[in-house]
Amino acid sequence: MAEVMTRMVDVVTRAAGVAPAAHAPEPILDVSGVTLQYKTKEHLITATYRVSFQVFRSDRFVLLGPSGCGKSTLLKGVAGYLKPVEGQMKLKGHVISDPGPDRVMVFQEFDQLLPWKTVKQNITFALLNGGKCRSRREADDIAMDYIRKVKLERFEDTYPHMLSGGMKQRVAIARGMAMEPDILLMDEPFAALDALTRRQMQDELLQLWEDTKFTVLFVTHSIEEAVIVGSRILILSPHPGQVKAELNAHNYSHANMDTEGFATLQRRIHTMIFADRVLEDETLPNV
Repeated sequence: MAEVMTRMVDVVTRAAGVAPAAHAPEPILDVSGVTLQYKTKEHLITATYRVSFQVFRSDRFVLLGPSGCGKSTLLKGVAGYLKPVEGQMKLKGHVISDPGPDRVMVFQEFDQLLPWKTVKQNITFALLNGGKCRSRREADDIAMDYIRKVKLERFEDTYPHMLSGGMKQRVAIARGMAMEPDILLMDEPFAALDALTRRQMQDELLQLWEDTKFTVLFVTHSIEEAVIVGSRILILSPHPGQVKAELNAHNYSHANMDTEGFATLQRRIHTMIFADRVLEDETLPNV
């Protein structure tokens, strides 16, 4: 009966020249009122307080804020390594309780690769042990596909100690993307690189996104990097991290970073980060 009524409503709205309402897309990641804590030897630290946000398919979603605001802690929560003491995190409608191959993490450290395995072996090892591939041949084919995507096809048989920092990060990104997770988690992946390599890696990440439209949750404390890499930016307050604002920033890149619009957005974000209060009631227009 409900199905018949729905069809009748659609017929009436079309007859009146009005298109039926489109269904809102479902978020891949839904973080709702999440408070995260962790223990040190002497203290119980509240890293985030009632943080809420949603990540949709193909988002380049950036968590931005000063050091100690809980950005990396949020990423660990999404990865399943830390459970909220309040609120919940859902991936595709299911509560996150443990780590899983549907979420892959890329860290900022260069030593995240297995040093005794080559570039290709690092990727195939993840594919075979993560359940993505059943055969060595399939894993080799997928690994080489992503090695080509990150422009390392001449280095597939090279060991990590023979690679530069930027090349190691390309391997880590290729390994993560080869797993085809629902969401790629990146914890300040370019922070340890020199300025020129960092800029190159940002451009390459954006080109990879153009090619595959993967979904990424990206942590940084650089305002410039957030504006360049992100399509959406969540601004967090100093410790404990609370949501200050969420902005769109999908129109900017290295190509237009010298424009007044880019500079204006950077100044606006800087002001938000260092404001004395959380913007709870103020509605901020999208950029």
